[in-house]
Amino acid sequence: MFTIGDFAKHGRVSVRMLRHYDAIGLLRPARVDPATGYRHYEAGQLARLNRVIALKELGFTLDQVGSILDERLGAEELRGMLRLRRAELESAMAAAAARLNQVETRLLTIESEGSMSTVDIVVKSLPPVRLVELTGVAAGYEPQDIGPVI
Repeated sequence: MFTIGDFAKHGRVSVRMLRHYDAIGLLRPARVDPATGYRHYEAGQLARLNRVIALKELGFTLDQVGSILDERLGAEELRGMLRLRRAELESAMAAAAARLNQVETRLLTIESEGSMSTVDIVVKSLPPVRLVELTGVAAGYEPQDIGPVI
């Protein structure tokens, strides 16, 4: 049996993290001393702790980690979760690559012109808007000849 501090050292996590995992039911101690409330873990629980850490590093939430470890998910569901996570990571990588490209462009501009441009053009997507057009012929070219638009 390991004390919570020793188990945390072996698992390379904090004591606080082990307490949190206990609180949410992800990794319960093998024994809790009724008199002191001290938590004790068995060596075999290190495997579960390592799986928790590995799944967290893949980006799964703790709820998802719990579902995976408690075998409430079938192989197809797990495959689907991993594919979704892969798509999320690919999207994040594409966004990061676009930002890196913008940084590189700015650097090239500074190197070629000696300073950064004072004019920035930002392309934004806007929702569709209905427009109306009214045409007519003005009586003359003077301001009083041009009436109100509507």
